[in-house]
Amino acid sequence: MSDAATRDAVERAEIAHATARRFDLRAGDRLRVTTLDGAQGGDLSFPGFDQALTRNVNGWERHRRPVMVFHVDVGMRLHDGDGAAVLEVVDAVGAGRNDIVMPGCYRELYADGRPGCRDLIAAALGIERRELTGMLSFFVTSHATDELYDALSSSRIAPGDAVELRALRPTAVAVSACPDTEIPGWRPGALVGELTRAG
Repeated sequence: MSDAATRDAVERAEIAHATARRFDLRAGDRLRVTTLDGAQGGDLSFPGFDQALTRNVNGWERHRRPVMVFHVDVGMRLHDGDGAAVLEVVDAVGAGRNDIVMPGCYRELYADGRPGCRDLIAAALGIERRELTGMLSFFVTSHATDELYDALSSSRIAPGDAVELRALRPTAVAVSACPDTEIPGWRPGALVGELTRAG
């Protein structure tokens, strides 16, 4: 983020390991999520986010045929269930990608019952977990075979890796710093969210 944009940021929040934070965006606002020390990734969502439709719309736009993409890169948009574009990826820093396949972790995955990203983000948005319809996972290094899609076994996160999105319409966005402690190469750490208002 430029010095000017940093000065204009009206909200800067640390998102500690195993927590989530809500940001209320107006059209044109930008939200940048950064890992300062390269410790870990996390997830992002907004009410009505439709992962499947987002994969399909961006696949059609990029390849002009009925394919679906695994990631959203700069210039691609996240859509809701009505097909409306809600967020656009405007910057991405680092070797990782912005995954739109994985569902985010959830409480039932963990023997100790800790809240997963789905639980954390739903709570931050003030909705029931079952109402959370899609997730974007950032700083992901993935590979796929005919049998499986593996997004997390070879993560390469570095200090300063970031993703920035611009709101195309008003929306609430929640960002989690994943609570997982077993993903290879990850260690508990905080993320930083910076909200820059339009105009």
